[in-house]
Amino acid sequence: MAASNSLNPTESVLNDLGPLAWVLGEVRASLDASSKALKRFVRDAAQTRGKDMASIDSSQLRLAKQQLRQVVGALEMVDLEKPAQFLRAMESAVERFIDKPELCSDAAAEKIETAGFALTAYLEGILAGRKTSAVALFPQYEDVQQLAAAQRLHPADLWENRWRWI
Repeated sequence: MAASNSLNPTESVLNDLGPLAWVLGEVRASLDASSKALKRFVRDAAQTRGKDMASIDSSQLRLAKQQLRQVVGALEMVDLEKPAQFLRAMESAVERFIDKPELCSDAAAEKIETAGFALTAYLEGILAGRKTSAVALFPQYEDVQQLAAAQRLHPADLWENRWRWI
């Protein structure tokens, strides 16, 4: 592992890819399960069109949130804080869907799924030795933050270098 005074926390992950390789399969499976749960909710909500949205079973949304929470934990465990933050934004969007199920549409579920694909591609790039910044995830981050109705949205949210006085 890199020294703790390293400017880039991802550097330590790049020096030891074993933990990331170990959790990547679980990340993929959880993101896929989350996406499927969202799509299932959208399909079920469409079948109950015209009924009170509050009466629709939100268990699929809760399952999607739980899957995303597991991935956040896995990425934090392997010191990938910015990708974990990206996932927390996805989780916040799903939390908003739980509170307001009418916001969970085909388009919203698609944006969450696309964000999951982008994150997986980013993590695979790290394993392949590419030095891509998490800021590259900003377009998808912006989409999920808008779904979550976030007050603040900026590419610096995904900036990996820690600021320090020179």
